[in-house]
Amino acid sequence: MLQPWSGTFTMDITQIDYTEKDEIKGLIQEQLNSLSNDVRSVLQDPELNQLQRCLLLSRLFGDESDLQFWTVAAHYLQSFSQARQLCVPVPEGQGETDTAQGGPAGHLDICHDTLCESAYFQRFQLERVHLQEVKRSSYEHTKKCADQLLLLGQTDRAVQLLLETSAENSSYYCDSLKACLVTTITSSGPSQSTIKLVATNMIANGKLAEGVQLLCLIDKAADACRYLQTYGEWNRAAWLAKASDVLKRWAEHLFSPQVNQKSKGILVLLSLGCFLKVGEMLHSMRQFDRAALFIEACLKYGVMEANDSTNILSHPMQSLPP
Repeated sequence: MLQPWSGTFTMDITQIDYTEKDEIKGLIQEQLNSLSNDVRSVLQDPELNQLQRCLLLSRLFGDESDLQFWTVAAHYLQSFSQARQLCVPVPEGQGETDTAQGGPAGHLDICHDTLCESAYFQRFQLERVHLQEVKRSSYEHTKKCADQLLLLGQTDRAVQLLLETSAENSSYYCDSLKACLVTTITSSGPSQSTIKLVATNMIANGKLAEGVQLLCLIDKAADACRYLQTYGEWNRAAWLAKASDVLKRWAEHLFSPQVNQKSKGILVLLSLGCFLKVGEMLHSMRQFDRAALFIEACLKYGVMEANDSTNILSHPMQSLPP
């Protein structure tokens, strides 16, 4: 509990006027007293900021959902805040993390997958494909590597793998034609129109993966993502795109009643820097405490301006009906 007049924190809540009954306050105080001296000293350190406190408490309580939320929130709040201070525009979904430019050290851990920054995520996926390529031992494995390389824009290496197909393989002719196509693609209007027509026809006839590859070859990744979303392949679309317009649609999909993965959708919005929307969603899910703490952190980091909306979200009890 913060004591503003002294700038210190106390672990004694017995004199605090809480609405809970005395026995509840007693149980809370008992739990606080059970904390080790090391933890108590950290929590009472006035230099510990709010995000650090939220992260520490989520670990102490073993709350996985809270821990994941505050880990992602802390990273992107710092990222967008420092970019704003430097007047550096940060694309949605790609937090600025270069320490040379003043961003927070390191990246969001890759265990967060598509929530990571675009450049870091794509670099990791490329390293992953290269590792798989070294260990490949069958045609199916080689084909998978070639497909991934095409989606990642590594056309030269993909062609090399396609040309490795043995003449005895039933896919030899198709792989050879694909290798020729990849090496001869131009940016001219007629060729792009033809390839796009072929791609859409393939998708319409059940060849979704092949059609998506063709669209990526002519720099139509956004169209490819929309097709993937249309056919319900939302995770593959997010993997391919890492672009704000696609990820926003993914978040909306996660919020839909049919899917109802709102917690995951909130994490996606965090990675896009849609902080006010995050607060509103938390409030609508009746996670009032988390919403209030998050809005307060946003205001402190300067990524949000105080207004009527933020006042309602940061003081939830005032917005509830009597």
